[in-house]
This record gives sequence, C-alpha cells and structure tokens, in this order.
Amino acid sequence: MGIMDNLKQAVTELAGQDEKSPTGAGDGEEASKAFQPFVPESYSVRVSDEEEQDDDGGVKEMINNDASARFSQNLDIVVARTPATVAGGTVIAAGTVVDGNISSNEDVSIFGVVNGDVLNANKLVIHGEVAGSISAKDVNLVDCIIAGNVVAQNNTEMTKDSCILGDLTTENVVVSGKVKGNIEAKGNGIFKREAIVLGNISVGTIVIEGGAKMRGFITTTSGDKEVDEDFFPQK
Repeated sequence: MGIMDNLKQAVTELAGQDEKSPTGAGDGEEASKAFQPFVPESYSVRVSDEEEQDDDGGVKEMINNDASARFSQNLDIVVARTPATVAGGTVIAAGTVVDGNISSNEDVSIFGVVNGDVLNANKLVIHGEVAGSISAKDVNLVDCIIAGNVVAQNNTEMTKDSCILGDLTTENVVVSGKVKGNIEAKGNGIFKREAIVLGNISVGTIVIEGGAKMRGFITTTSGDKEVDEDFFPQK
C-alpha cells in the first residue's frame, strides 16, 4: 500500500472514530472544525521502489511536480547567464569552435572561435576570436582578437581590450584597442587614450586623445581631396 492509500485510510479511520465519540464532537459544525486537513506549503517526499509503483499515480505526480520545479529553477539560471542578443540574430556561443567561413544576412554575435572568414550583411559583434578576415555593415569589437583584415561599410568600434592584426577599412571608426596594420576611414576617426596603432592612418577628420600611442603616417582628407601643395601660397 502506498503513501496516498495510507493517508486516505488514516483520515477515514479518524473520521469514523469521531462519529462514535461519546463527547459528540463528530456531530455538525464541531466535527468539521475538529478534523480540518492540513496541507503544508512545501514538503519533500521520500519513497521506496515499491511505492513508486503506486497505481493511483499520486506519489509519481508529486515527484514529477517537484522535479519540474527544480528544472525550471536551473533553466532560469542558465538563461540569466546567456548574453543578451538581438532578436532574430545568429549567436556563436562561448566554447564553440567553427572551422570554416561564415556568411549571413542576419545580425551575428560571436562569443566563440571562428577559424575562417566572416561575411555579414548587417551588424557583426565579436567577443571571441576570429582567425580570418571579416566584412560587415557595422562592426563592434568587444574584448576580442581578429587575425585578419576588417572591412565595415558604415561604422567600426573597438573596446580597449580588442586587437586587430590586419588592416581596417571603414567609414567611421572609434578605436580604444590595438591595431597592428593600416587604418582607412573616409569619415571620422576617434582614437581614445587607450589606443595603440602600429601602421599608417588615413581619415577624413581625426580626434586623438592624450595618451594614445601611434607609429606611422597620419593623413587627413577633406571630402575626396587630400591635403597637397595647392593649399599653400606659391613663392
């Protein structure tokens, strides 16, 4: 007999004894108050192999409910630790290694390692490592390493712990990290105090914060016309 059967029998026997009580406590409203069932807010159940086979399924249901609750709590923890991503985008999770090229028309976030080129028509966010060239509409490099050339149609932004071992070509750029290669930006170039650049820089306009380290030629352009001798009076 399982736990549920034992409980039902005990309640039945108690009710029968109350009805026969000489004090008359089993009559009417007093009997109802005397034997109100107690349901605890939380409880744990330990069952034997025999009790798990209970035909009425009561014990199994209690166990399944408890397991489901614990699984839901663990799942909430996993979800909380998953990096936020753009809805509909593609995510390469941390600990994942991709050997080969990637091509996508969606937003892509890379937290793992990619050994190959990455071609993306939208926004590309990299937190991991890429051993290959990347090309996207917008590029956001966050504490990552890129061993290859970077091409962005619009904007590129690098955090201070990011590193590019290759050339960077973009419209506008904000550099707080390290670049070992040439940088070309037709629009604005902003170099934060943490920036380190070993290579030539060609930008439309430039802002260099104190503390930035650079080794190479710096060229600024106005529109499509580079600065040349025509800007100086003739002798």
